[in-house]
This record gives sequence, structure tokens and C-alpha cells, in this order.
Amino acid sequence: MAPSVDPSYWLDSTPSVSAPSGWVRPSPHRALDIREIPDIVEDYRKAAERAKSAGFDGVELHAGNGYLPDQLENGSNRRTDAYGGPIENRSRFLLEVVEAMVAVWDGNRVAVRIAPGGTWNSLSDSNPTALFDYLAEQLNRFGLAYLHIIEPRIKGNVLVAEGQAAVATARLRKIFKANIIAAGGFEPDSAEEIVEKGDADLVAFGRHFVSNPDLPKRIELGLPFNSYDRATFYTFDSRGYTDYPFYPNTC
Repeated sequence: MAPSVDPSYWLDSTPSVSAPSGWVRPSPHRALDIREIPDIVEDYRKAAERAKSAGFDGVELHAGNGYLPDQLENGSNRRTDAYGGPIENRSRFLLEVVEAMVAVWDGNRVAVRIAPGGTWNSLSDSNPTALFDYLAEQLNRFGLAYLHIIEPRIKGNVLVAEGQAAVATARLRKIFKANIIAAGGFEPDSAEEIVEKGDADLVAFGRHFVSNPDLPKRIELGLPFNSYDRATFYTFDSRGYTDYPFYPNTC
């Protein structure tokens, strides 16, 4: 499902999904009927409800990397109804989902992850700065635990803009009033720098944490990292997930 059908997406051979048999092409997408949207919002509310019943401390909405809440960008969303066109309309679905989740939990137990300027899964927007500035301002009203920002120097799990600073985090820090987690291409020194600067309150690590189960200890002691095998990311077996070693004598 998608906000709109984009024929050019299907001409690109890149999109693929991980299945037990290996990497396969996804099924063709279709545009959501506006009558379906309330039920999908309700699915998010139920998911938050189940997480709360299961004893989770909170929930984070993944609204980046091409997930349905991320498709507010006009490269993907070409709707002409109440969920398309102006920024306010294209943001409507994501904000309705957040509102539903906050109805289950207090806002300080809910968070949102976004990818301003991200291009993974063929996403794009004609004015991403205006779009995500608006979204960050709107999210202030929910009293969220944090806003999790994926830097645009990352495409999926690949660093595509070597040397680019944390531009999205720095900009949205001026708009979003609560905690910010920065993610995407950080190393220990750049993570420490952005927190000291005040642009982020926390930094998330992905590929380094996958390959280093004792990552906090390695950072604390200045120990070298295990190299990661990108080919094993998002696959179905334990290879590349549970077979990375701890540093000797640190656990």
C-alpha cells in the first residue's frame, strides 16, 4: 500500500525485501482508498495498546525509510484528496497515527523516528526543509518522549554523503522542544561532539551496535570495533547478528 502509484518505482530494479529464500522483489504497490485510512490509523493504536499490555516502556513510530508514515513526501504522495497536496494535508496521516498512539499512552511514552531529506525507497520531496520543519513543529503538541532523526547522509544503511555534518538534527533542534536522538553515520567522536554542542541529547548507533554487542564498553575504553558485514543486515538467520564476539575480558 502507498499513498499513490508511482510507475517509475517499479522500473527501478533496486527495491527488494528480505525473505527466507533471500532477497526478492516486493509485490506491486497500490494507492490507499481514503476509506481505508481510518482502519490503518486504528491498527497503530491497537499496536500501541498491545505493546503497553505486554509490558513495554513505550513505543516509537518508525516514520522514516519509506515506511507508510514516511510517505508524506510529494515524490511519493501525489494524492488530490485530504491526504495530499499541501504540506498540511500530506502530514495528516502521520499526525493522526501519533495522536492515536498518544491516546493509549501519555505522550512521554511515545516517540517518532523521521528521515528528513532521506532518499531510501525512492522517496523525495520538492521542499524537504519546509515539510520537516512543519512536521517537527506539529509534533511539539504531543509532548513526545523524543524525536529520532535519521541524517540524510544515510541512505538505508549506507553512508552516501561522506563528511556531511548532522544537518537535519541541527536544524530541527531549533524547532522541536523536547529530546532529540540523532542517528546516521555517527562515530564515537562525532556522537560526543553533537551532544556537547547541544544539537542532540542522545545518539543512536546501528551498524556498529549490530557488530559489537559490547559497544558501550568499547567506546568507554577506546577499544577497536569489530568490522560489520553489511550483506547480513536485515536477513533471516543468525549469521551477522549473534556471532559477533565480545572484546576479550570486557564482559
